[in-house]
Parts: sequence; structure tokens; C-alpha cells
Amino acid sequence: MEKKRELSKNFWIIWIAIILFLIIAVAVGFALFANRKNEVIIQEENGGNVVLNYSSNFPGIKIINAVPTTDAVGMKNSDEGEYFDFSVESSLDNARSVEYEISLVKDKKFSTIPDEDIHIYLEKENSGTYAALFEPTVFTPLKKDNKYGTKAGDMVLTKEKKSKSSVDLYRLRIWLRDQSTVVNGNYSVEVVVSGISK
Repeated sequence: MEKKRELSKNFWIIWIAIILFLIIAVAVGFALFANRKNEVIIQEENGGNVVLNYSSNFPGIKIINAVPTTDAVGMKNSDEGEYFDFSVESSLDNARSVEYEISLVKDKKFSTIPDEDIHIYLEKENSGTYAALFEPTVFTPLKKDNKYGTKAGDMVLTKEKKSKSSVDLYRLRIWLRDQSTVVNGNYSVEVVVSGISK
């Protein structure tokens, strides 16, 4: 009879301990769930890219000790350092189209020639030959930043819209215009490409 009571007493102690453990586990789990922070998942998708590619050491042109040059000669300058070949690679991932803009950033510290004395000329390759995108023109800075990210003070050369991935080839030339009175001046511009996808 004594053994029965002892067994019964131990049984109830173990049973109560198990119930208490379960109650504590449920209470802790509920508290953790109630205090959980809302998790926000941000999914980033890359719509499209534009990449500037070039093979020279500098992404633009520097003219040093420039001498006045006619447009007829400047447009055909083919000596090393007198032109800058580059390409713009457009790739579409999730976007329907990508638009890009080519601009020039002037090095104000290096450049001693006034903007109105510099002629700028850009060509684009088409079926193996380069064709002019515009006639020789002076450096014309933007008055304010634009939607592509081009900054005020930079010059926009051209804009393109692409509905499929492609590579466009360009050739840039700059020279001191022949009517200039500048002697031994310097000028430097860097090519920048920026774009948006839609």
C-alpha cells in the first residue's frame, strides 16, 4: 500500500512538471511571436545597363599647346591623341528599353582655352564607316542638371534610345578653332555616359 502511494505521488509530480513545462514553452513562443518585427523583403531588379568602353589611358581628349585649326582639318585629325574612340554597350535585362546620353565634362583646372574657341565633333559608326552626328560646334554647357544625371556645366553630345541590347561605336575630336587668338592653350574633356531604363 505504501508503494502505491509513493508511485502515485511521483506520478503526479512528474505530470505537473510536464504540464508546467508545456505552459512555459507555449507562453515563451507566443511572446517571441508577438514581439517579432515585421520583415520587409526588398527585391531589386536590374532593368538595364549602359557601359562606356575605351582602350586609351584617359576617357577623353587633352589638347596641349593647341594651334588654330580649320574645321576641314580638325574633322579628319587622325594622329594619336587627336581623336578618342569609344563604345557604348547597352544591355536590357528586365526593361523594355534603355536611354543613354553621352556628355563631356570639362577639366576646369587644366583648360586655359575659352569654351567658344573650342570646336567639338562627334561621329558614330554605321556599316563600317563613321558619319557625323553634328557639325563642329563650340562647348555648350548645361544650365542645370538633367534627368539622365548630367550635371550643370557639362555638355550633352547625343542621346540614344535602345529597345534591344547593342554596342554603338563613336569617335570624338576637338580642336582650337582657326579664328582663335589663343596661343599655346590647353583644353581637356572627359566622356561620360549615363542612362535610364524603362
